[in-house]
Amino acid sequence: MPGFRKILVPIDGSASSLEAHRLALDLGATYGAELILLYVVDSSALAELSRLSGQEQPHLLHDMEESGKRMLTTLSREAQQRGVVTTLDLRAGMPDEIIMSEADRLRVDLIVMGKMGRKGHRRSLLGSVTERVLEAADLPVLVVSPAPPGTA
Repeated sequence: MPGFRKILVPIDGSASSLEAHRLALDLGATYGAELILLYVVDSSALAELSRLSGQEQPHLLHDMEESGKRMLTTLSREAQQRGVVTTLDLRAGMPDEIIMSEADRLRVDLIVMGKMGRKGHRRSLLGSVTERVLEAADLPVLVVSPAPPGTA
């Protein structure tokens, strides 16, 4: 069957990742594809937050995982309302490495992700997750920009 069967959608709560989710829903409905919604707790952000806040990493990790679970559950409900099958995936590590590892492990046909994540101020220093995924991917990657203000 032509088209897409499994679509990986990394979610971080940014405007562009939520727009990517909306587009992936359309693709999932059109092709009858399963969406794999992936939330990655960024291990480098975890260490930095721990250092800045004085909170221990295990406590922060738990809070970040709970936040990710809530987000994934909400987005999964949207997909369910559209009749799109979803699998929820929550991991911790370096986001680009986890995205590529999961894409390979799950044998996805397409990655749909946002253009910019939540860490815009660190982008120039570290490079964006999206750019690193584009460089590493050997499968199609659809990059989605956030919707212009007032069009959502």
